[in-house]
Parts: sequence; C-alpha cells; structure tokens
Amino acid sequence: MNNKKICEICGTDKTYQRANRETPDWTKTETGVICKSCYSKDYKSRTYVSHRKTPLSGPCVECNSETSYTEKDGYMHWYSGPNGTICKRCWNNFREKVMLPGLCVRCNTVYTHHGWSNTPEGTICNKCYKSNYSKIKRGGDCSLCGQTSCAHWRNDEDHGRICGSCYHKIYGKRIKKEVLLYYSKNKLQCVNCGFNKNINGLELDHIEGGGSKRRKELGADGGWNYMAKLKKLNFPSGYQVLCATCNKIKQIEIDPK
Repeated sequence: MNNKKICEICGTDKTYQRANRETPDWTKTETGVICKSCYSKDYKSRTYVSHRKTPLSGPCVECNSETSYTEKDGYMHWYSGPNGTICKRCWNNFREKVMLPGLCVRCNTVYTHHGWSNTPEGTICNKCYKSNYSKIKRGGDCSLCGQTSCAHWRNDEDHGRICGSCYHKIYGKRIKKEVLLYYSKNKLQCVNCGFNKNINGLELDHIEGGGSKRRKELGADGGWNYMAKLKKLNFPSGYQVLCATCNKIKQIEIDPK
C-alpha cells in the first residue's frame, strides 16, 4: 500500500519536518494534504477573526481602576488575579513578581521572568534569549535554496517560506525594479541609448553629479539599500536611468582623471 503523501497544490512529496517531531509537517485538508510552504502562503492571506468570549468586568480589585487595556474593536482586557479581577497594568506587575524555576546553561541562573526557552545547548533564561535572539537558528525548509536551518525566516507572497538570504536577494531585485521604473517613467530603459534588454545593465544616475556625497548623507553605500532609502523619501527628483556604458562615459567626461 502506497502511503506517500503529495501536496495537492504544488505536487511536491517533501515538506518541512521539525527537529522534535518524528513525522513531516503536512496539513490535512478535506481532499488531501498540503506542504508547509503552500500552507504558509495560504496562512499569510488569512484574516484573524476573534472568538466570542465571556469577558470579565472591572473594577480592578488592586487599583480600583474602571478601565483596562482596550483594543481597537472596543474589547477591554481584564484578568483573573490572585484576589479577583485585575486590570492589564496590575496583571503585568503581578507577572513581573512571578519567578519561574529552571537552569540557564549560559549564565547559570535558576530563576527567570517570562519562562524558559529551549535551544540545542539546553534551556536558557529570558535575558539570554533576548540577547542572542537574532543569532538563534531555527528549523525550516526554504522553497528556493532548500536550506533547513536559518536565523531569519520570511513568508514571501510568491515563494512561501524562504530563508533570510533568499529574501534579501528577492527584495533587492524588487526594490531596484520599482525605483528604476519610476525614474524611467515606466519604460525601464536608458535615457540616452534606449538599452532595455537586461535590468542588470541599468543603473541609477545623479543628473547633477555628487552621487557619493548624496549616498553618505543618506547613510547608504549604494545598490538596492540606497534605492530603498529613495523609496522611503517618496522618490526625490534629480535622478535618471542610464545603462552601465552611458553612465561610465558620463563619469569619464566629468572627471577625465
């Protein structure tokens, strides 16, 4: 009997498998299963619908406040404290006093606030977790390069779950195309010779010169990072699109040395 699972959306027979699970991460549907990558694409497009709850009501038994933290839809958060209903502020104060026992393998502390986190080395406290959060590698399955371990995972609209390296490559290309389209008036070609065969041969040029000074003012060396700054500034004037050849000729004519 063939128990091989096939994603009903993309047709793959592979999916992400967590380190602490024995079986791959397939999501069941009414007609079959879908892989983690396709599930991520679908999950990002969903809208959260809050479930009906039986809300608690004030006032707070600790500070006698009639109000608590309120969401945009008007839902007011009250919590069950040790002595009765308490507001969000008193709940936070109460949680700060609760010390949870354990053992941090990095700093050897035996109590911490807000719980413990599991790492390949062992459990670590909340303070060590925050200080090393950006360096912690997490399991996954990049739909582009196939990488299974990365510190920064992203959900892309077109490719699903991808690693940070692939995301920056895609993001750089998208920013470059958007900025060049704007400054070429949606033609994506050189303003001098009309070259439009390959976007990699097009460059952003400062019409009045002084590009190096301008880049230093914006704190960017160049490339897509600089273009992202221009987009954030709502595409300031003074730029045009040239091909690499025309841009080099212009530089030589301005500064023959």
